[in-house]
Amino acid sequence: MDFTSDKVWLSKTRDLSDQTRDIQYLALSYCWGGTVNMRSLKENIHHREQHGLFIADLPAVIRDAITVTRRLKFEYLWVDSLCICQDDEHEWEKEATLMADIYGGSVFTISALSSPSADVGFLGPRQRFIASIGSIEFSGKGVEHHDGDRPLLLFVRENPQRLDDELTNGSLSGRGWPLQERILAPGVLHFGRDQVFWECNEDHSMSETGDSIYHSLRLIDTGNDCHNTAVNENYQRLWDSLICDFMRRDLSVFSDRLHAISGLAARLRKIGAFTGRYVAGLWENRLDVLLLWTTSEESLPTTVPVKKNTQISTWSWAHVDRRIIPFRYSELKSTLLAPAKYKFEDDTQDMESICPGAVVPSCQVVLHGFVQEMNRVFIRNAGQSFTAERKILRDYYGFRWTQLDLDDNIDGLNSYYSIQMMDNAAEKIEKPYAGYEIEYLVLEQADSEDLAEAEGRSVYKRIGRLSIMVDPEDDSMKPYPITPDSTTPYPDIFLDKETPLLTNGQWREIILI
Repeated sequence: MDFTSDKVWLSKTRDLSDQTRDIQYLALSYCWGGTVNMRSLKENIHHREQHGLFIADLPAVIRDAITVTRRLKFEYLWVDSLCICQDDEHEWEKEATLMADIYGGSVFTISALSSPSADVGFLGPRQRFIASIGSIEFSGKGVEHHDGDRPLLLFVRENPQRLDDELTNGSLSGRGWPLQERILAPGVLHFGRDQVFWECNEDHSMSETGDSIYHSLRLIDTGNDCHNTAVNENYQRLWDSLICDFMRRDLSVFSDRLHAISGLAARLRKIGAFTGRYVAGLWENRLDVLLLWTTSEESLPTTVPVKKNTQISTWSWAHVDRRIIPFRYSELKSTLLAPAKYKFEDDTQDMESICPGAVVPSCQVVLHGFVQEMNRVFIRNAGQSFTAERKILRDYYGFRWTQLDLDDNIDGLNSYYSIQMMDNAAEKIEKPYAGYEIEYLVLEQADSEDLAEAEGRSVYKRIGRLSIMVDPEDDSMKPYPITPDSTTPYPDIFLDKETPLLTNGQWREIILI
C-alpha cells in the first residue's frame, strides 16, 4: 500500500516478489448493510489488480480502514468485498473455508463496531461527552500556573459506553459473520460509538479512557490439552454458547449460515477439541446431545423472508429459519444402543478434508434406539399453533409435564414417530426423590423418493423434540432398563387414563435425512 497515493491495488500475496518476508496485514470486520458498492467481480477484479481503484470511490468504512492501516504503517489490508470475487461461486466457496487462517493470520482486525453499514464511516466527529463544571483555582505546593494568571479548569467526562455494552448493542453485534471474525483474530481494534477499544488474547481489554477490564479473546486456546475431560467439557459448553450467540444474529444471505461459523469449527477441529466428523453444524462424537436442539419461539431476524434450506438435512439446526436453543443435558445419559453416527453415500470419502461450511446433502444420521408411534392428534394440535406448544398434564398416576417443540408448522395428517435419545434413569435409581426425565426426537416418515440407499432401514425426517418429566411420586413410568438392550421394551406412555401418546415401541435402527 502506497501511503500517499490516492489509489489502492489488489495484490495476490503469493505473487509478491519478496517471498522470504512474512506478509503482515490487517483485516477489516464491518457490517455490509446491504450490497456493498465497489465489490470485486469477475468483470473488474483483474483491472483492479493492474490499475488499482480510487480510494475516494470506496465505501466510507473501507476508506477509514485504509486511513488506520496507513497511519499505523501497515502495507496490506484484507477486506472481504474487495479481496474475494463476489460473483465467482468457486472462489467464494474456497475463500469462505479460509476465514480461520485469514483473520487468525492478521496482525489484528479493525472492527467498525458502531457503523451500521459500509457507507457510514467510523472516524468522523463524535460527541466528546465533556462538560465544564466551572473554574476552580488550584493553589498550594506543587501547583504551577503555566498560562498566566488564569485558573486551572476542572472538566468532567460522562461515563462512555463500555466494551461489553458496545459488543451487545453495537451494529456488529447483530450480524452473523463478525462473531468468528472477532474470536479468530489475535487482536481487535474496536472503533465504538464513544471511544476506541483494544482487545486481544491476553487477559484484559483496554479502552481510550484507560479502563482495563477482563475481556479476553482467548476462547479457543491452542495451548489447552483437549484430551483432558474438564477441558473437553469446556469446549462443549463453548460450542453451545457460540451457536446460541450466532443464531440470534442476522445474515443477509440465509444460505451463508454454515459458512459464517466454519472458521470457528475449523479452529476447534484443528486443536482437537472434538473428535469425529463435523457436518452441518454438528459434531459426530456428540450427536446424541446435539440432535436435541429446539427452536425458539422467535423467528430469525432475516432482512429478507426465507424458507427452509432444503439442501441441508432436517436433523441440522441450519435447516430451519428460526433461532435455536442447544440441549442442556446435565445428568442425562444416552439410551441409544450404539453411538449415533454419520453415513455418507461414499464411505471412503475423507470427510476431514471437507470444509466445515460445506453443505453435504448426502449425509445421513444412523440411530439405533427405541422407536414408538406418536399420537397424531397431539402433533396436529401443537403444529397448528406453529409455536413450541407446552402442555402441563395431570393424569390418574400423578403429575406429569410434557413439552413438544416442533421445528415448523405440521398438518398432523402423516404418520409420526419418536425415538428415545436420553434419560436420567441411572440418577433416579440412585436418587429416588429425583424426577424422571426422558428426551425424544420427533420424526415424520420420509416420502418414497427419499428412501434410496436405506438398505432396508426405516427413513425419517426430524420435525421436533419431545420432553417428558415425571414427578418423583409418579410410579407409572419406572425408569427401566438402565442399560438399554434389544429385548426389553419401554412401556407405552399415556397423556391421561385413556389417551395414548407413545405406543407400539420396538428397538430399531433408523436413518435420518
